[in-house]
Amino acid sequence: MREIEAAELKKTLGKRIKFFRKKQGLSQTQLAELVNIEMKSLSRIESGHNYPQCENLVAIARVLKVAPWQLYFDEKEPDLETMKKEIISAIDKDKSKITPLYQYLAYLR
Repeated sequence: MREIEAAELKKTLGKRIKFFRKKQGLSQTQLAELVNIEMKSLSRIESGHNYPQCENLVAIARVLKVAPWQLYFDEKEPDLETMKKEIISAIDKDKSKITPLYQYLAYLR
């Protein structure tokens, strides 16, 4: 696994927040209001200049309906069929993954 620089991590985090914000159909102003932060602060986070505080990161993830860790990885999402196959395969290989997966799904509700 390659090392990632702090500046690159900030940029990736900002891009992912912006991606999920747009996916939810929210403007920067709307997300900032829902998270209770200044719009300027959100803009600086999305542009990769600032990190959000831990509490704000959790609030942003909750509003965007993702787990906080999903904001750190800039990967192309596979198609639904591929995702279903990978999930089924992972569960078939290791039944202990069922409970955390169920808990995660319950968290999203």
